[in-house]
Amino acid sequence: MRRQRGSGLIEVLVAIGIGLFLLSVLIMIFASTELTETNQNGLAQLQDNQRTAMTIINTIVQSAGYYPSPQTQTVATALPAAGAFAAGQSIAGSYGPPDTLSVRFATAPGDNILNCNGAGNGGSANQVYVNQFAVSAGKQLTCSVNGGAAQVLVDGVSNMSVLYGVDTGNSGSVNHYYNAASLPAGQTVRSIRVTLTMANPLAGKPGQPASVTLSWLIGLMNQL
Repeated sequence: MRRQRGSGLIEVLVAIGIGLFLLSVLIMIFASTELTETNQNGLAQLQDNQRTAMTIINTIVQSAGYYPSPQTQTVATALPAAGAFAAGQSIAGSYGPPDTLSVRFATAPGDNILNCNGAGNGGSANQVYVNQFAVSAGKQLTCSVNGGAAQVLVDGVSNMSVLYGVDTGNSGSVNHYYNAASLPAGQTVRSIRVTLTMANPLAGKPGQPASVTLSWLIGLMNQL
């Protein structure tokens, strides 16, 4: 009978090499899949934050100047002079960066009009709400109501820029945008352009910037 022989050194080395190659391919596939999932989750979170910021700011700005009893009140009596607001004024802000944006309106009990923190008028009398949007040192978009504690709305926001559209020639349409520092006194604000600078979840990848900007225009509904 022929003597049995085991595998030679060359066969063992070839088998180990093939195994290591297959293992490296599996590790590369796993790492690529994990990276893709991480990027997708980051982009999805960025899109959610953008939608949340746009929805809340749009809703509040479009309520600017509202008051519940136009038959018995004027806007100047419903929204009297207070703080940074003149009588009847519903939009104010400060120039940064980052800028701040303050919006006020009046509500009646149980009218389901919410402020920027999601609360409504549950009292027994009309209530004026001053909603102030700002960016915190922790890079968060926040909002405070009537000077209260600021509540976080969205994370990952490093700057907010606000421009105010006015009709300087009384032509019926906005013809100039000003920041809060250069806005002419007495001009009625017809629209708002908001720009948020947000952290880019793909920062550090080739060709990717550290941040992305989101800019949109909001028309004011209750301005005469």
